Amino acid sequence: MRRRAETARDVDLQWPTGLGIALAMASGRVLAYRRGVPRPVVAAPRWSSGSAAGRAAGAVVDAGAVARWLTGQLPAGQYHGLVIGSPHGAALHLAAALGVPWLPAGFELSTPDVAVREQGIGSTAADNTAAAEAGELGARAILAANPDVAVRQVYDPVWRGWSASAAAYSVVRWQRLPAAYRDWIAERLRPGAPIIVTRDVGRWATVAGPAGYAFQLGSRASGLLPDDYHDRRDAAVLGERPADSDGERSVDRGLVEDLRRFAAAHGHPVRQVLYRHPDVLSGAVADLYREWLRSGNRTGNRLVVECGRLFDPWHVVRAGLVPYWCEHPLRSAVRAVSWWLAGSEPFTAVDVLPEPPGVTLPTTAPLAEWEAVAAFATRHSLLDPRCVRAYPAGAVPAHHATQVLRSQPPDLPYLPHLEAGSALAGLAGRGQTDGLLIL
Repeated sequence: MRRRAETARDVDLQWPTGLGIALAMASGRVLAYRRGVPRPVVAAPRWSSGSAAGRAAGAVVDAGAVARWLTGQLPAGQYHGLVIGSPHGAALHLAAALGVPWLPAGFELSTPDVAVREQGIGSTAADNTAAAEAGELGARAILAANPDVAVRQVYDPVWRGWSASAAAYSVVRWQRLPAAYRDWIAERLRPGAPIIVTRDVGRWATVAGPAGYAFQLGSRASGLLPDDYHDRRDAAVLGERPADSDGERSVDRGLVEDLRRFAAAHGHPVRQVLYRHPDVLSGAVADLYREWLRSGNRTGNRLVVECGRLFDPWHVVRAGLVPYWCEHPLRSAVRAVSWWLAGSEPFTAVDVLPEPPGVTLPTTAPLAEWEAVAAFATRHSLLDPRCVRAYPAGAVPAHHATQVLRSQPPDLPYLPHLEAGSALAGLAGRGQTDGLLIL
């Protein structure tokens, strides 16, 4: 009864969500385990939702509190670097190899009110405009309380009727370095420690609203393109037609410039890793891991293909695995990892953890294609049975990846951490890969 009562009270509360939050928490875990220190326990910030009942409660989003909570996930001590930027599983694996924290450049908020539309297939211009107006209403409160952020409302009608949180969510991006990040850099980074910014420079069509707000129809999670969401005969939303813009997972340019100025004033060089599509960075970091393992007289021949929120950087490092991360369980992602495997030296073992999308789309990779990925192994191939049972319409908890990977035997002693300069040089050596740029 107590749990039910608490759940009822929490209906109009929300907290930071999204892939970036999951990655930041995983970063704190891998650093604590590797250093052999307790993991910090910090309560997540919560506030009233954007619903009518939530707005009546009075509390609003505090982006500064989110930043403090994120840095609070990191174990105490000094660090010889930092990775910050777009949420990407390979960026987290890069940070784990370097032995440094990973922090996001923004966070997501669930906006279920925006997803409440008439039931049915498809999305009309009226639906899209209503979603944009509902998103703007919530964004105004966020922007009023947080002048240093920008808000993008994402509405993807493909997921309507299955998951309100997947169909509609806000992306809150910092336009300036938050105070908690500044304090952490000033106090916890060793002199001269580099800061690496990973930036997703993919593009998507958006409609600009009031200053600091933009509306995005559709998302990369569906495997569709921006034009697939817009009816060219009636594409106006909020009275405007969509224009080409950066993607929802990009890093705000204002944040990058503010970080460069602050880092320069404190003696920290800033390097950037730009990628046009997530698969490009995944392949480059996987190659980097293999070279790192082989430099320590390890085989580097055991591959784990992760997907979505099914990842665990600690057990990858502990077991001496090569990680390849797929953003979504799409045909395009499976095609990318297949081409990468075809061009790589064969792996003796390939374990695949395909995250069930929860709904079947024409762009969703069928299990047969995931099986083909595992079949690249020369000795041992495994398509995780629990993922198979749930795929594609079910669900698998994120901690399942930890349960699977902890069964891998440890590869001791642990390798020394990679040095940032050599890691970036290794990534730059793959500059011929279309869509990857090291600055």
